[in-house]
Amino acid sequence: MSENYEYFVEAAPTVDDQYTVERPSSMWRSAGEQWEYLSLIDWSWHNVKDTNVKYAPAREALHPVTAERAAELVGDRQGWVRYWAYHTNERTWRAGNGPTTVVRRRRSPEDLLDETFMRNDVWERDSAVFEFFDARASNPPHLIEISPDEAEQLLQELRGVTGATEL
Repeated sequence: MSENYEYFVEAAPTVDDQYTVERPSSMWRSAGEQWEYLSLIDWSWHNVKDTNVKYAPAREALHPVTAERAAELVGDRQGWVRYWAYHTNERTWRAGNGPTTVVRRRRSPEDLLDETFMRNDVWERDSAVFEFFDARASNPPHLIEISPDEAEQLLQELRGVTGATEL
């Protein structure tokens, strides 16, 4: 990481404490008045002035981190991704039926990327995570949060694929 920058993680309080300083929602860096964010979509730094993200988050949501800690976070791509075992609905989960696939979320400043591992063994954008958290959904899926390793193991069991969670 560069000595010319100050590094910050975003960890705004949420209802279910999804994001913390240890597991933040995004990373930012500044050099004076110039702000950049780490894209969790293409894994590179972007100047906010050059994107649809025009402003850094509110100062109270940003927490300073050392350049060393920033380098650790950048190097751990899986630490930015949340995975869930996907059940068709809560009723099937309560009946003891196993999950049918895995879904994941990457919350990047420029986009919220929700994906489901589909039958053709690729990740595709999908609304399952949004539907699970949206109180208005009439028949939402039931999701159980799992680790990246558990997601990899589950996809191996369900689809016989390895490396599906690599970013």
